[in-house]
Amino acid sequence: MASSLSVAVLLCLAAAAAAQLSPTFYDTSCPRALATIKSAVTAAVNNEPRMGASLLRLHFHDCFGCDASVLLADTATFTGEQNALPNKNSLRGFNVVDSIKTQLEGICSQTVSCADILAVAARDSVVALGGPSWTVGLGRRDSTTASMDSANNDLPPPFFDLENLIKAFGDKGFSVTDMVALSGAHTIGQAQCTNFRGRIYNETNIDAGYAASLRANCPPTAGTGDSNLAALDTTTPYSFDNAYYSNLLSNKGLLHSDQVLFNGNSTDNTVRNFASNRAAFSSAFSSAMVKMANLGPLTGSQGQIRLSCSKGCDASVLLSGQEQNAGPNVGSLRGFSVIDNAKARVEAICNQTVSCADILAVAARDSVVALGGPSWTVLLGRRDSTTASEALANTDLPAPSSSLAELIGNFSRKGLDATDMVALSGAHTIGQAQCQNFRDRIYNETNIDSAFATQRQANCPRPTGSGDSNLAALDTTTPNAFDNAYYSNLLSNKGLLHSDQVLFNGGSADNTVRNFASNAAAFSSAFTTAMVKMGNISPLTGTQGQIRLSCSKGCDASVLLSGQEQNAGPNAGSLRGFNVVDNIKTQVEAICSQTVSCADILAVAARDSVVALGGPSWTVLLGRRDSTTANESQANTDLPAPSSSLAELIGNFSRKGLDVTDMVALSGAHTIGQAQCQNFRDRLYNETNIDSSFATALKANCPRPTGSGDSNLAPLDTTTPNAFDSAYYTNLLSNKGLLHSDQVLFNGGSTDNTVRNFSSNTAAFNSAFTAAMVKMGNISPLTGTQGQIRLNCSKCALFQRVVMASASSLGLLLMLAALVSTATAHLSPTFYDTSCPRAMSIIKSTVTAAVNNEPRMGASLLRLHFHDCFVQARRKVANRFACLSDYGCDASILLAGNERNAAPNFSVRGYDVIDSIKTQIEAVCKQTVSCADILTVAARDSVVALGGPSWSVPLGRRDSTGAATAAQVISSLAPSTDSLTQLISAYASKGLSATDLVALSGAHTIGMARCRGFRTRLYNETNIDAAFAAALKANCPATPGSGDGNLAPLDTTTPTAFDNAYYRNLLSNKGLLHSDQELFSNGSTDNTVRSFASSAAAFGAAFATAMVKMGNISPLTGTQGQIRLICSAVNS
Repeated sequence: MASSLSVAVLLCLAAAAAAQLSPTFYDTSCPRALATIKSAVTAAVNNEPRMGASLLRLHFHDCFGCDASVLLADTATFTGEQNALPNKNSLRGFNVVDSIKTQLEGICSQTVSCADILAVAARDSVVALGGPSWTVGLGRRDSTTASMDSANNDLPPPFFDLENLIKAFGDKGFSVTDMVALSGAHTIGQAQCTNFRGRIYNETNIDAGYAASLRANCPPTAGTGDSNLAALDTTTPYSFDNAYYSNLLSNKGLLHSDQVLFNGNSTDNTVRNFASNRAAFSSAFSSAMVKMANLGPLTGSQGQIRLSCSKGCDASVLLSGQEQNAGPNVGSLRGFSVIDNAKARVEAICNQTVSCADILAVAARDSVVALGGPSWTVLLGRRDSTTASEALANTDLPAPSSSLAELIGNFSRKGLDATDMVALSGAHTIGQAQCQNFRDRIYNETNIDSAFATQRQANCPRPTGSGDSNLAALDTTTPNAFDNAYYSNLLSNKGLLHSDQVLFNGGSADNTVRNFASNAAAFSSAFTTAMVKMGNISPLTGTQGQIRLSCSKGCDASVLLSGQEQNAGPNAGSLRGFNVVDNIKTQVEAICSQTVSCADILAVAARDSVVALGGPSWTVLLGRRDSTTANESQANTDLPAPSSSLAELIGNFSRKGLDVTDMVALSGAHTIGQAQCQNFRDRLYNETNIDSSFATALKANCPRPTGSGDSNLAPLDTTTPNAFDSAYYTNLLSNKGLLHSDQVLFNGGSTDNTVRNFSSNTAAFNSAFTAAMVKMGNISPLTGTQGQIRLNCSKCALFQRVVMASASSLGLLLMLAALVSTATAHLSPTFYDTSCPRAMSIIKSTVTAAVNNEPRMGASLLRLHFHDCFVQARRKVANRFACLSDYGCDASILLAGNERNAAPNFSVRGYDVIDSIKTQIEAVCKQTVSCADILTVAARDSVVALGGPSWSVPLGRRDSTGAATAAQVISSLAPSTDSLTQLISAYASKGLSATDLVALSGAHTIGMARCRGFRTRLYNETNIDAAFAAALKANCPATPGSGDGNLAPLDTTTPTAFDNAYYRNLLSNKGLLHSDQELFSNGSTDNTVRSFASSAAAFGAAFATAMVKMGNISPLTGTQGQIRLICSAVNS
């Protein structure tokens, strides 16, 4: 957030407007606008928390009239605001705004202004970081110009004293309280050394220890380390709270303009009030933000609605003239003939279809690969510009003489951070530079290896004009290989260009260079990420620009156009969550009626739930269809109970095609979610492999008597209950697995090593979990014409909620692994790309919102998917249903009636989420997306929302026309009392291996189980940590019927985080359910548990794989089943 009071202060310093804005302005003209903005902002902030501060600051600095003028790049007719002193090298987030604009233009052309996007994005950024929300009046229009002078004059600098701040804000109609409240935006963001150097070396009202720590990264000499960053709030830098004010009370304000708010003056009491009362700060901040957003906006017919908020990757550089002639391009850009040849060949087979801009983007990737470098996915769909600008190329492209601060600033203005800049500079591991661009360095600079300089001088004479175009390799070590040697050269002062060596010269980029020099994988990963980001800089899409017939005659691959850009300087030369799924379905239906199945929504939602809670993501294959029936008895039979032994778990998962690693990884889903007391009571009071203090703590809310507190909840992972991480496995290592079926994963059995691995290696868990989730998501899905695409995910007679936690089954356990024979149907993650392109985003945004609102919902949706996939019907049920003889992931559990009411599903929840999803999807893609697919996607998105891995969900399932009977549910879902042998057998019957069983059991890293499900473990089993059991007994009485519904988390370590803590719990005999601890109880899955406990990546991969397999358990496809209109009922 940075340069100055900036922050808030940035306040739209323009006269307050009387224009009438309205929060419902786009309700009719672009109803998806706010949801699109929120989804994009949330994703950006989840990916990089600092982006929240960047977007908020961008809005502040724009509000001279809140007209998006700050987004405009300089043109030939005006010098814009981006290079004004308060903005230069510090504003970022432009790429996020451009991305949102591109999405909105695709659905509501030239309707939503960039100014409104900024205003809403600022609000959503604050919310994404835990801050307050407020109503944003809409209806602004965009300016057609920008002014550097106005920006310099209106934005308060970071050295302003209190009197000047009060006047600056007062001139814009703000009170002193507004000014102090808006300054609180500095609870997030960072500032550059150049803006606080004077304070840390010269001022006395600063905490000595705080100043000393800052000086380590901010040298006293101006020009040295100027761009080095420090957090404005060191206490909670990525949380929008009131810690900023508490810092001021301790003289820990970073900027001078921060600390003057509390320095014996008139604002001291307001600072004290906000420091002690977060609600007061939130209220004042929200009010001030509303006032700021209303400062002189353009409305009515004023200004315009821009098609692009700035400008970007549009192939303009390919156009002859202009850009090609700019300083950075002239004489140095080449390869135009290759692009033209590629264009000619493409035109011969696809006339005027593929843009020059996309050809450029793909050619860049393929060039790197051809030289041994990494590959990456190139997003396509750009269009070509119709113009090019030499002036812009000269301004935007960094010169080879650029300082580190200038490089950081240039890249930042394009939405690229310092790491991106260093990574992209690594492209200099190949290529050559002209003598004129490195002459000054080899003759005048001292930070250059003498022998290296001497060698270069032989081909680059000192006199200007002599040998100017002579070439030298940018990387003399391996000039024709795309590797990380470039960084090793920098460590030896062998950077050819000045702009190369500044990356390693005692500045803020030094550590990044060292990292890339020693770790080729880290460089490759960072480079591919940055390339994707760069390729998404303000592309022309939709109806913007054109598709050029010739790349040198127009197009948006701007750098390929002859002239202008090419000649610029730098170029020259327990189941719940039904409501979430329903909500997603509703949204998807609104845009793609009966197109996206509830099954696919579930699969994506499961992935997105994990991501939303900090877990890994994965590719979800799509194309599932929804079942038209549901089977209660199969749910009861197929889903592993929380009392399952390791052998039973392995068997259950194996029958679903999931191996032992998959089982342990999927069990890591218990890193989030909760379980009911009835499901871990027995473990608390009877098992010995449970940490005594852990058990004692749980007992407080889970009485021994059956029936007493049965539904009381406890987090499956008590360490990080709302984060999808590997803490679940760590818990197992300490015998803190909540369910028996958790702790069995680490109890001296075959999965112990896997648990250990996932516990110590989050990346291993994430990798295994995502792999298992992909496998589970592919367990016999309905595809093609099988099943149906329900209009509503919960309609079709039969079941009821389950709550991943509650758990009668391995519960949560994803283990539940869709115990139905593995399907051979062909599902595809791109199934809805054409028929309902908004389906995945609707599911993800709805799931993410539901999980953010209630973390437990992530476990509920995941469990809902598990119980749906595992239940298998093999005979007709009610005559009115067109029941299939064999099905799995078919959304039968969503049908009101039998299956929902089966004992293992009593605690399942989340139906309302699924119904909401279905309703939304029906509104846009009527009868297209099946409830079965909604369920499958929602399960994936739930895992992602809780911090777990993601996976690709194959789609195309159809919905069943009937549901399973209670008997079928009971026979399908493994009870929590199952032994390891029984679990392995149960999973094997569904085509899931022992590894799948252990991985899916990892879903118990979230969710809760009821006392009745773990009472026996608590009071009768010996392989339970004593303290763990004692804690659980407090809320799970020994007497059946007493506290039966009391809940306990399946993973007490991190109960709402999808991590590998579940496995660590098993290692410590803290598996809540018998079926949990069976996974680690001297059985065949012990090593897998150890592996998953020590390696979150291994668990993540195994879980994702197992989830894909489970999602493919006997799906209805093709013409089977139907696409339900509502998920809870079969189409009439």
